Amino acid sequence: MHGAGELNVARKQNMEIEFECKKCGGSFACDVGKVSLPEDSLLPKFEKEIICPKCGVRSIDDVFLTELGQSQLTAATLDFGTENLADFGDNGFYEGKCQACDVLQPLNDLGFCEECAGKLDRDMIRKRDWAYSESAFGVPDPELENLRKRIIKHYGEKLELIAPENTKKKQAKKKTPLTREET
Repeated sequence: MHGAGELNVARKQNMEIEFECKKCGGSFACDVGKVSLPEDSLLPKFEKEIICPKCGVRSIDDVFLTELGQSQLTAATLDFGTENLADFGDNGFYEGKCQACDVLQPLNDLGFCEECAGKLDRDMIRKRDWAYSESAFGVPDPELENLRKRIIKHYGEKLELIAPENTKKKQAKKKTPLTREET
C-alpha cells in the first residue's frame, strides 16, 4: 500500500535488487517487492524489508547499492514499457561498442561496458561528484567521504577513466610587433 505523495514505479511484483551491507561488507540480492518514490524524499521506498543473509533486517541507510543494484533500481524506476526494453539483456545491458575501451560487449545506458562503468563511477567518487555516481546514490551525506576513502584504499587515488584536469595553464608567448628591418 502506498500513501499519498508516492509514485509507485515498479512494474513487477517481485523486484530483486543487489545491495552491499555496510556492517558485514557482503553483497546480496534481496526481493524488495514494489518500489515507490516518495515526493518528499530522494530515497526509494520498498514494499518489503531489506534482509542481509548475515546481519538480518537492514534499513536503506545500512546498505549500499552495488553497480548491478543501481542498474536494477534504475530499470525499476524508469518509465519504460516492456517494448522499450527488448534490446536489453537480463542484467540491463545491451550489446555494442564501449565508448571508453572500444570493445564490442554488453553496455549500460551510457554506452559503457561493466568494467568502464565501474571506473567512471569510482572516478566520480574520487572527484566528489556524488550526483553523478551510481554507488553514491542513497548514501547519506555524512557517509560520502567514507565511501571515497574506501574507493581510494581499494583502487588507488589516481583517476582510472577520466582525464585529469590540467591545472597548469600554458602561458602564451608574447608576440612582438615586427619592425621594418624584419619585414
